[in-house]
Amino acid sequence: MVVYLFKLLQFSGFAVWPVVALIHIQSTKSGLTSVMNQIEDYQAAQQVLEQNEIHIMPSEVHGVISGLLACGLDIQSDEYLQILSDVFNEGQKFNGELKTFFADFYKLVTTNLDKEDLSFELYLPHEDESQADQANALVAWVSGFLLGFGLKQKNYGKLSADVKEVITDFTEISKLDTHFDETEDDAQALYEIIEYARISTLLCFAELGKKQQSAAPQSKTLH
Repeated sequence: MVVYLFKLLQFSGFAVWPVVALIHIQSTKSGLTSVMNQIEDYQAAQQVLEQNEIHIMPSEVHGVISGLLACGLDIQSDEYLQILSDVFNEGQKFNGELKTFFADFYKLVTTNLDKEDLSFELYLPHEDESQADQANALVAWVSGFLLGFGLKQKNYGKLSADVKEVITDFTEISKLDTHFDETEDDAQALYEIIEYARISTLLCFAELGKKQQSAAPQSKTLH
């Protein structure tokens, strides 16, 4: 299954995005993880999780946080640690290393989602890794996004048609056959799916995340 980028760029209300998005794609194709220098590389992140007996991929962590923020979690909230402990650690508090680890991920996502230069990217293995490894990480990222989005967004009936389409497409991507023949065609297909997921996340955040923040009261109490 291949999801083509131009489909996303037909979304209503974002007429100025196609040209900008295509320019960004050309400028970032050489390294999907080049902006991820705020925390360890993908393999090092995987080791931290395994050493602390958290049996998930780093891409899923990034996906869950992205989904939470894309659907309206306050970008300044400290609620995310409790949510992540519920999802990944059966509600048990994280140790100091994991708190720092997840805080770094949260900072990475919040910093890049809120930029106007489209620099947000999925956290995946480097493109030098096998297509199968990248595809498995992509499926984990998309599954994480759907989980995070579903935890905070309960009223699907009020979502726009565009966002509903993204959720439908992400559900299909989460079922992606991750067997690849390591061909150029497969590499291009995988790249287009990654770009679709990346831009879709930005669109969801623009529609739901930023709207939620602008509508929030000036002062509030976190529970």
